[in-house]
Amino acid sequence: APSVCCPLDLEDVVRMTSRVFVGPGSPACSPTHGRQTLQQHGPHGFHCIGGQSQGHNHVHHIPRPELPNSTEAMCRQAAAAVMRAYTDGYTRQAVRLRLDAAYSGQEDLRALLKASLPLAKSFATKLWNGESLKAVKTSLVDDDVTTLLYREADNALMDAAVLYLPSREVVTSPKFTHFFQSMGDRLVIMTNTENAAANWRVENMGADFYDNPDVGLEICKMFAQQSYYYQLVPINNWQVTFFRAYPCPWELWIEDLNYNLVKLGESEQKPSYDQIVAWTEAYEDGVGVRAFQKVGKLLQDNQQRLDPDDASFALSAS
Repeated sequence: APSVCCPLDLEDVVRMTSRVFVGPGSPACSPTHGRQTLQQHGPHGFHCIGGQSQGHNHVHHIPRPELPNSTEAMCRQAAAAVMRAYTDGYTRQAVRLRLDAAYSGQEDLRALLKASLPLAKSFATKLWNGESLKAVKTSLVDDDVTTLLYREADNALMDAAVLYLPSREVVTSPKFTHFFQSMGDRLVIMTNTENAAANWRVENMGADFYDNPDVGLEICKMFAQQSYYYQLVPINNWQVTFFRAYPCPWELWIEDLNYNLVKLGESEQKPSYDQIVAWTEAYEDGVGVRAFQKVGKLLQDNQQRLDPDDASFALSAS
């Protein structure tokens, strides 16, 4: 297993962008220049087949992504979704990767970081379809688990920064707000903010930033585009899966009493708790599920541990 990276002074983090930062007005700093570079390196202009979705600047044409069956597929999907959003002008994005195949515990954030860091690195490596990649530099930037994965490319415009498990205090610090500015038109991605030591959600629009709500609001607005989201969580006594890959709608799935995945619905916005409860209750009424049945299944699920040799969602990131 890889060792956890060493702490890095935030001044050094800001210096990492010095080779790519150019002054305002420079062609390399303009959004159109960055988008032209992407268009030269990969296809764009897709729409989501089976559920059409209009992009920010144009319609996207892609087969609707299916739920991934491995962490390798998940990381590939996430990187592709991010790049589709980038073609539509979203240089600042949020992503949530499903981590339970790498670490199923709840308390030890250091163990979570050590076990799941290969997933974050696999995702960072796959940005820009892996083109022009020189290295992914990994650094711990606080005393907890906030980690910067900096994708350094031969073409400086294809550099990207992935902040993994980023805490509230880090993202609102003056040095990191300067870092975001210095990245100009290059990708910056907040990844798994919900799993950070001081966790937060972009859709809460700063409400999680108790000590610095104004700056928190600006950060949430900046990273409001959740271009990829894959998470399993118990809600209303069901194992509920959220899935979204830009530009397709959000999908909500549950695992039925026979362990089959059932799609409950989809929406253009992330489903709220009330919407999820309404969908699950409609499903229960439709198929005749009784309360003791779903509670019994959930208790059984909680007693089981993931077997890496038999898991359908296998740890296979590279």
